[in-house]
Amino acid sequence: PIWAPDPRRAGQYKIIGRTVKPPDLPTADLTLYERRGVIPFQLAKIGCQFNFYEVSGQCNDLSNFLSGWTDYVMIYSNALVMDKDLGGRTAFADDKAVEDKLSLKLADIYPVGALGFGETAAAQVNREVTDIVYGSTGQCGDCGPADDGTQRIYAITKSSGAGSPGLPGQLEYSLDGGITWTPNDITGIGSASDPTALDLVGSNLVVVVPADTAYYYTPLDTLGRPTTWTKVTSGFVAGAAPQDLFVLTSREVFFAGGSGYLYKATDVTAGVTVLNAGAATTSNLQRIHGQDETLVATGANSTVVVSFNRGQTWARTSADPSAVATNVQAVAVLDANRFWVGLGLGRVMYTLNGGLTWNEKAFSGAGAGQVYDIVFPTDDVGYFAFATNTPSARLYATINGGADWTNTAPRVLNLPTHNRTNRIATPRGSSDPATAANNVALGGLSGGGTDGVIYIGAATRL
Repeated sequence: PIWAPDPRRAGQYKIIGRTVKPPDLPTADLTLYERRGVIPFQLAKIGCQFNFYEVSGQCNDLSNFLSGWTDYVMIYSNALVMDKDLGGRTAFADDKAVEDKLSLKLADIYPVGALGFGETAAAQVNREVTDIVYGSTGQCGDCGPADDGTQRIYAITKSSGAGSPGLPGQLEYSLDGGITWTPNDITGIGSASDPTALDLVGSNLVVVVPADTAYYYTPLDTLGRPTTWTKVTSGFVAGAAPQDLFVLTSREVFFAGGSGYLYKATDVTAGVTVLNAGAATTSNLQRIHGQDETLVATGANSTVVVSFNRGQTWARTSADPSAVATNVQAVAVLDANRFWVGLGLGRVMYTLNGGLTWNEKAFSGAGAGQVYDIVFPTDDVGYFAFATNTPSARLYATINGGADWTNTAPRVLNLPTHNRTNRIATPRGSSDPATAANNVALGGLSGGGTDGVIYIGAATRL
């Protein structure tokens, strides 16, 4: 507590604030029986981190990791063994088997549940949604309306095209978790220009518009509403328009562009500088993502370029994720070694060594459509958006770092029929991984192929 003298009562004090210290890491004890005929693994040194998954439910086979649970799965994330207790080394006491207890220190403990989806903004969104983001971090109401990180959502739509009525791309936003939506015109955007990406840069919302070789930004007010739009073209090169952006910090905003160009903005109100003028590749770059020092941009001709020094230098990965030239149109970077990418050929690839080699992740329908986006809100939980050539959109989910993926119950309870999901959004910067892992927003194209759709998915929390 931070105390100060009470101005109204002599000799009394009042709390004017509280100091906040980082919380301790969670701990757990794991008790294991020893099996005969083998050396139990717990007797050897366990030096690497590992996960445990506690499956909860009834009436199903709980040993079925993907579909045997009905309530939730508790993730004990990144456990380190701190101590061992091998007990009395006898099975005679109290008729017990020989037990060993491991004392664990964990990075986090959080549940993942069943995601139920529903459409929102149906009346407002009448054109394809090209990107969607959550726009706030969790806060308790000290700095504005209370928000667990799911209340502010922003989405952009395509234009109606060059014909009549020639409506430009538009911003749609919600400040109440997707219950109500408000349209907002992006001032100055071309009537046939399609926005392709948006994100939050500090208190500014930035929208990338390749046809205008520019991005547009608007400061958000304290409630999260857009204000005045400004067009920025400074630093962009003709024929190398920006396609996507990644925000590492508000002073480090990276753009992937045509002809292999990569840009950086240290002040989004002032424009960009060229980081790489097509030296790493001349292929058009479509997506960019990163984590800490590592940045990865992907695009046409199976191209993946990487920087391990926050964008100072770039090079093509030692191996391409596909021997057949295709668009690499989805990317998620977990760390300097682990990247996941989605291909226009409808395949998902991953690397565990920074792009030296690639592995394919099998899933139902692979190779018969396209993968449009892939995200990991936590180290364990991830999603990718896939659509077959039928077309029929699907959302695949993992809760064990990509080892297993499913698009069915219980993790994905339902997904309304639609053409494709262009982008997946999850809550940002939440101190609660359960919030990040159990809320998702999808933006894309309706089943009819003309209307836009926004779907909100959430696990029930009481």
